[in-house]
Amino acid sequence: MSLRRRLALAFLLLASLVGALEALMGYWSFRNLVERDIQGDLVEVTERVRRALELTPSGPRLARGEIFGSHYVFGFRLLDGGEVVLEGGFAPREGEAWRTWKTVWQGYTLEVSLRVEEYRRALAAYLRAMVLPLAPLVGLAGLFGLFLAYRLTRPLALLGQALDHLSRLRFPQPLPEPPERELARVVKAFNRMARAVEMALERERAFTRHASHELRTPLAILQTQVEALKGGYLPPERALPEMERALSRAKATLAGLLDLARLQGDLTPLELGGFLRARLPRDVVARLPGTPVWVLGHEGLLERVLENLLDNAWLHGKPPVEVGLEAEGEEVRLWVRDHGPGVPEGLLPRLGEPFLPEAKGTGLGLSLVRQVAAWLGGGVRWENAAPGLRAVVILPRWRHVDEA
Repeated sequence: MSLRRRLALAFLLLASLVGALEALMGYWSFRNLVERDIQGDLVEVTERVRRALELTPSGPRLARGEIFGSHYVFGFRLLDGGEVVLEGGFAPREGEAWRTWKTVWQGYTLEVSLRVEEYRRALAAYLRAMVLPLAPLVGLAGLFGLFLAYRLTRPLALLGQALDHLSRLRFPQPLPEPPERELARVVKAFNRMARAVEMALERERAFTRHASHELRTPLAILQTQVEALKGGYLPPERALPEMERALSRAKATLAGLLDLARLQGDLTPLELGGFLRARLPRDVVARLPGTPVWVLGHEGLLERVLENLLDNAWLHGKPPVEVGLEAEGEEVRLWVRDHGPGVPEGLLPRLGEPFLPEAKGTGLGLSLVRQVAAWLGGGVRWENAAPGLRAVVILPRWRHVDEA
């Protein structure tokens, strides 16, 4: 049996149990009330008969005439040692509901009988009124339980389908978060896990793709130079510089690809202003705020981000190089600006893509910057500052230390 059906059945059984208990408790309460009324009416009728009786030399008799002209249907018998000496009113008949009350009067046993048909009919009517609506109410409760079970298990069903897609490396769209807090935490954790797996797989694919593409050229140069040396076509003094440049290019490319592929680590609170003051070179103009600015980051990766942005500014721009830090609302903006010629506007959205044909170098440094920012929950944008290029790294602000 599926979890949805089990939840619906459990809700139906619970509703049935609650309805039955409520009906039984209501019946028991109403029955006790009827019994108290019957007992009270018997006492009242008995007192009426006792007041109407009197003892004479010839024996007991009714002294007050007719006492049965009321809404009560009752009768009495006065017994002396089991023998009836006086009786009146209505006598109980077979098939009717009567209740008898016995008491002592002047040495005689007074037996008063009260017909309780109306009480029994009232109790039966109340029982029918309680039981008859119970079936449709339980049915409605079952339908509501089925709807509630569907509502609760729907996120689990979507999560199961998404896990099945994920096991086949088919990455689903982020699941909508349900209103229930516990399920929302599970769905949110799954969305983060799926995104992390997708990014890790994409980095692995990018590493393989870029490695096969970019390492082919320096390896071909090395192979050509080695064959030329073996054949005596080139002297060593001409072949060695080419081989060194090819090795340096292969080494730099491999280091950048490994940085992209190994993007991982634990995040810790980091005061970004102090972090920058401790690492900025003297020839960089720092524009940092006087108040602490906290982010949740990784110190080693942020060092690589800062180094790559500064290297890009020095290599492709002109001094002075400026580094600034701004905090506004829930965002922290770390920017690096040079005063060089900038880049064409059409190339700005593509900065950070590895191995752009229009760009100088491999572009792996800026690609690492973009991927680290995305991994930390932010992003990067590039803009022409006229003059120069400004790279802005946007990170989420972390306020817990500020509040503490």
